[in-house]
Amino acid sequence: MARLVADPDREGDVLVAPATPPGISALAVVRLTGPAGATRRVARQIARRLPEEPRPREAALHLLVGEDGRPLDRALVLFFPAPHSATGEEVVEFLCHGSPAIVGGLLAAARAAGARPAKRGEFTRRALANGKLDLAEAEGVAALAAAENRGAARRALSLVEGDLSRRVLAAKEAILDVLAGLEAGLDFAEDVEAADLLAAGAALDAAAGEVEALAATAARGGARDRRKVVAILGRPNAGKSTLFNALVGRDRAIVTAVPGTTRDAIADTCEIGGETVTLLDTAGLRATEDEVEKIGVAVAERAGEGADLVLYAIDATRGLSEEDEDFLRRGRGEGTLLVRTKTDLVGASSLSSSPAIELSVSALIGAGLEALRAQMAERLSLVEADGELLVLERHREALASAAAFLRDAADLARRVPGEPELVAARVREALAALGAITGETATEELLDRIFAAFCVGK
Repeated sequence: MARLVADPDREGDVLVAPATPPGISALAVVRLTGPAGATRRVARQIARRLPEEPRPREAALHLLVGEDGRPLDRALVLFFPAPHSATGEEVVEFLCHGSPAIVGGLLAAARAAGARPAKRGEFTRRALANGKLDLAEAEGVAALAAAENRGAARRALSLVEGDLSRRVLAAKEAILDVLAGLEAGLDFAEDVEAADLLAAGAALDAAAGEVEALAATAARGGARDRRKVVAILGRPNAGKSTLFNALVGRDRAIVTAVPGTTRDAIADTCEIGGETVTLLDTAGLRATEDEVEKIGVAVAERAGEGADLVLYAIDATRGLSEEDEDFLRRGRGEGTLLVRTKTDLVGASSLSSSPAIELSVSALIGAGLEALRAQMAERLSLVEADGELLVLERHREALASAAAFLRDAADLARRVPGEPELVAARVREALAALGAITGETATEELLDRIFAAFCVGK
């Protein structure tokens, strides 16, 4: 891969930035990166007893001083020599106490010693420039930092680990083999036999199929980008709010024995199948003359209609009512999961049998909640499939473009008389589209746009 410029104007600067979020915490990390020697010189202005040749990757306790030379903190200092660091440059990290005053003092001391504040994503951009990762892997770093659930983190890590890049590289290798055969005969285009072009067309069709399959895998993974919505419906006092609180893991909704306590849809999030799901607690469904409660019931019905899944709560102490039976008659099939609640209040022999009720839970003592979460994950198609990739919208567009160029090239290869020059031109365009995913054909403008979305310190 051609070397990309990290910062065309100031490539030799030592950068400094916090690598942990702002605010009060037990620990914080302040990171320096830059040319060999220069980074250590800045670090020694802060950790005065840091050796000129620190031991690589060995944490050592040092007194840190501010720009005025006065003690600032006692913290661990780690040194990573080039090229064996995250950025490929010399890196020094300070693991200090997480006081904003200490972090701010370290940043000021580093600036006074000659470092400059890093721009968004500049550490990762230098890693890209130094061949530590490619562009798709770099984007995975940002996705991993922003992952809000385990599923998103797993997919982002697969991007960082190069799963997508390897698939793209394999596709490129197959396409390059075809292009090599085409270009070998371009100087003698009139001697290229129709059979050779037909074989090239078949190979290009196969390559297009591989790229389209990769894009399809991406589309399945991308379906998870939209957060699923689950609404809890049922009669008043059916245990909806208690179930809601149990699933979100905190007392978010008010729980009382008074019917009609919940008057509006209350939203929060929970993790189902490793993914973040929006959960809605709603007003009890019943006929009422109370104007406010009527509005709440209407809101609940709309929430159920718009949800990806409805959990319909049926109180085990009361059994099925006319309202429940009416709901079952109007049911939504796979879109509704019938849940018997409050099972801790009745014995197993007292539970009424109903083929429609699929799960029994006690949200109060946690019984049956894991089975409920598993069923929710299955109904919402959140059971993670093997080989699922995180593919960003930019990647999807590049894959679609490459596949279109390959199909066009295959069609041209089958024409009589053959035109190998046009076929080769389309193949090169397909390779350029794939190269944009890993960064080989990325422009500086594209890099600027991508890294502007990163956080400072990454």
